[in-house]
Amino acid sequence: MVKRTRKHLKTVFNSVSFKLFALLLLLLLLLFGLHSMIYSSMQTRIYEKTVGQGAYRASDLVKKSLYRLMLMNEREELYHTILIIGDEPGIESIRIYNKRGEIKFSTREAEIGKIVDMKAEACYACHAAYKPIESLSMQKKTRIYRTTEGRRIMGLINPIRNAPECWNNACHAHHEDQTILGVLDVQMSLDELDEALAQTRNTVYTVSGGIIILAMILFAILVYYIIYRPINQLRSGTLRLAAGDLDHRIDMAREDEYGMLASSFNNMATNLRNAYNELKEWSNKLSSRVKQKTQELEEMHKGMLQVEKMASLGKMAASVAHELNNPLAGIVNYSKLLERKVRNHFPESGEQKKIINELELVRSEAMRCGNIVRNLLAFARGQGADIKETSLDEIVQKAIELTRHHMELSGIQAEKKIELEEDFIKCDPDQFLQALIALLVNAVEAMPQGGKLMISAESSEKDPENVLIKVSDTGVGIPEEIRDKIFEPFFTTKKEKKGVGLGLPVVYGIIQRHHGKIWVESEPNQGTTFIIKLPAARKKMSIHESKEFKS
Repeated sequence: MVKRTRKHLKTVFNSVSFKLFALLLLLLLLLFGLHSMIYSSMQTRIYEKTVGQGAYRASDLVKKSLYRLMLMNEREELYHTILIIGDEPGIESIRIYNKRGEIKFSTREAEIGKIVDMKAEACYACHAAYKPIESLSMQKKTRIYRTTEGRRIMGLINPIRNAPECWNNACHAHHEDQTILGVLDVQMSLDELDEALAQTRNTVYTVSGGIIILAMILFAILVYYIIYRPINQLRSGTLRLAAGDLDHRIDMAREDEYGMLASSFNNMATNLRNAYNELKEWSNKLSSRVKQKTQELEEMHKGMLQVEKMASLGKMAASVAHELNNPLAGIVNYSKLLERKVRNHFPESGEQKKIINELELVRSEAMRCGNIVRNLLAFARGQGADIKETSLDEIVQKAIELTRHHMELSGIQAEKKIELEEDFIKCDPDQFLQALIALLVNAVEAMPQGGKLMISAESSEKDPENVLIKVSDTGVGIPEEIRDKIFEPFFTTKKEKKGVGLGLPVVYGIIQRHHGKIWVESEPNQGTTFIIKLPAARKKMSIHESKEFKS
């Protein structure tokens, strides 16, 4: 859970939306901070200027209030009046300097009689030059400094000028050329101003903080809906597409760049899906074709091996048959001659019958060996086929008639089903009849308890050049382990000397000479079907069609 949370947070922090939000937040903080500083500084200046103007008016009012007392040289009353004014709220102290900088009077008794430094901040503005300046601007008359306790004090100097009433008065000893008689220094406390500024500053910071928080919320909502959500949709879509989900589409009904990206993504996904389906279809087709061609090559390989095996066995069979044919003919002839002599020279008795039966057995076995030799010769010679167009129905009917007696003895019901527009095929009638009879005999022997025999023929629209002939029985079937060996010479499953294993090889050789194919489909206890594929004869044209063809 912790790892998942860290991964999610890392993804959020690395996202473009978070970076944009952080940048906007930083810019907002900088702008509001700068605004607050400028606003506070300007407000402080305005307040100080306003207070300075108020202090100057108060100082001027004090000076005018004391004018009559100074003119009459009523010092006690003057001092008393200054003390009363100095007790007013906001006034820190009131001092009067003479021209030499000596404090002649102060609301603070400890300062009376002291001489101030002419190079001090309050005096430097006028006394810095060689000749003191007689007039100063309002800004240069005021000064602000901090006490040792950290309180801010605004001091304002107001010069006391030598008026005609002063130098003409008998009580004064001031010369007419003396323009400045002294300075009235009024110092006012800025505690109330600082408190007001602090309250204003706190209010500004509070309002700015609220605006920043509200702006952050609005920015977060805008960034989420305008940037994060569509980018996340595009990101999740690309991840699902990369994972193989080619059916995923991004549902984004927008007309901006995100909508264009979503539309491009959907078009890309559609093209990828189509390309994938096309590649998959081609892959399936290629796999099917490879499988088909592989099967064909295997069949061709098996056919070539069978042909080579048949050729080698044919050569051997030809030599063996040639060597055995003459001795077997002599055995048959001498057995007949001995039988005749026994009948003529020996009287009829049990011994005579026994000898005749034994000679008959010798002759019959020799005849059976002769039949084997003839089959070997027929198999070995592989005589050419006289191919011509022949009626398939006639050959099938003739094969059924020749084996009917054998079928009736075994209790087998035969049926034919020829479904061809033209039942003509290209074959050697005698050889194909021989092959068909051999297949029928095998089918009868596979059903010792009776059954059903079906001979059918059909053509396909996909392969109209060939005809499929099927010989099916309901017998014991052929086991899978020997199914590939049934066309090999001398291979047989028959017992009690009923076969030598040359019937199906002869059939195979006949079909090969006809440029056809033969194969078997069988399951144990479910019957067997031999399938023969032979070229179909061309459809015979009518006289009218022939004339049109020639024209």
